[in-house]
Amino acid sequence: MERKFKAIDSLSTDLDNKNMDAVLSYLTEDCKFTAGNSDQITGKNSIQEVFQVFFSSVKSTKHDVQDIFESGDSLVHRGFVTYTRLDETQLCVPFCDVFKMRDGKICEYIIYIDWSELF
Repeated sequence: MERKFKAIDSLSTDLDNKNMDAVLSYLTEDCKFTAGNSDQITGKNSIQEVFQVFFSSVKSTKHDVQDIFESGDSLVHRGFVTYTRLDETQLCVPFCDVFKMRDGKICEYIIYIDWSELF
């Protein structure tokens, strides 16, 4: 079956490269974003601020997307992400990103992950 949202496949690579312009290009202006157990935020500017703070708190990330599922206007990426902390130690945890799509862009971005051991 042909996948509808293949353009989003490079999102994890852009996150790993800390390429904020590319990451923001995937989002609608009014995108809703929820990461882990944090409060939901809305809008590209607010999402950019969250990512910039997060990127400054870790040396690097490396996503390994193992499964991609699509259903209607929903998309799911599931896999593992390895964080390299500022002190060079690493943590690898499973993640599941759920995206609601509108006009080919992400209008809702939910990250299911346990960051409790990261910091």
